[in-house]
Amino acid sequence: MDASTGNPGAIRRAWRRLAASAERLPLLTGFEQSRLSWARRVESLDEVPLAYRDFFRAQTGHGAFPYCVLTPSFKGYLWPATQKLVYVHQDSLVILDTVKDELAATSCAIEDIGYVEAGTVLLNSWIKFSGVAGNGILTAAQIRFNTVTDYLFKPFLERIRRPLVEASGSNLQAEQAKFDYLSPVNFKFMNYARGTILPGEKVLAHILQPEVRKVLIRVLGRPFYRTTILAHISILTDRELVIIRDEESEVSGSSIRYGGVWTYVPLQKIVSVSLSEMTDDLILVSIGLPENDHVDSLFAASNRRELDRFLAVLKGLVAPAPFERVLTR
Repeated sequence: MDASTGNPGAIRRAWRRLAASAERLPLLTGFEQSRLSWARRVESLDEVPLAYRDFFRAQTGHGAFPYCVLTPSFKGYLWPATQKLVYVHQDSLVILDTVKDELAATSCAIEDIGYVEAGTVLLNSWIKFSGVAGNGILTAAQIRFNTVTDYLFKPFLERIRRPLVEASGSNLQAEQAKFDYLSPVNFKFMNYARGTILPGEKVLAHILQPEVRKVLIRVLGRPFYRTTILAHISILTDRELVIIRDEESEVSGSSIRYGGVWTYVPLQKIVSVSLSEMTDDLILVSIGLPENDHVDSLFAASNRRELDRFLAVLKGLVAPAPFERVLTR
């Protein structure tokens, strides 16, 4: 007789086998599992993983130890991530990774970075760097990490953004106050915009594009929507273009969005601006960067007047800044 018949002896034996198997399994709490996805600062050569140590030692030499962060490999987290070592050496951003057990090094001079994207959706955060590497080839690298450790990556953003900002005599609070009128319109983006301005930057123009949704289908009279434009705000300062948008994913089908994506583009990297009138009353604005890289944003045709004003200011700042108007309707 087996355990399913109610035999007490069989039940006890099955229970013992189950308990013995459980003892061999690593028991991790939810907090411990989450910690496996945390990045950490590396402060000595001994803490550098063996796979990277020879390359790291040969490149950095015996000088001051660079600011260095290690992101762990963690397949069980919500978004799989591979281990990466990130640091700045001689004004270049370096990212070490392993691909098929081979060391892969991505390096780009900070002055050659075309844009930086930083995103946060609940516990999932990332930073993406895109620019022209030393070999003249466009390259991009993305680093994922638990949002709990996002403070470790702020020094990299500051290292890239702050050299762009010179003392202009602008008052930080006065520049941040330019977004206060958004409080009753979009409180979230008001705070995002205020928080992204660096001391010394002067806000020259900005444009808010609300979310646009269209009815996809109706079921028993109930409408189901498709998002055609994510809410975003474009901010033009005297040093950079900053685009802040909602994240693309939604949680449990809810229209509430729990994070944001920040894109920072140095004005000196913009080589062209194109505007394309598309179908469905949409306008595509493409910011051209070196080596055919680009950053795109969608606007509603109803926002055209404000968009033209914004682009006129941008056009005046970027030289020679070819401006293209493409009709695709």
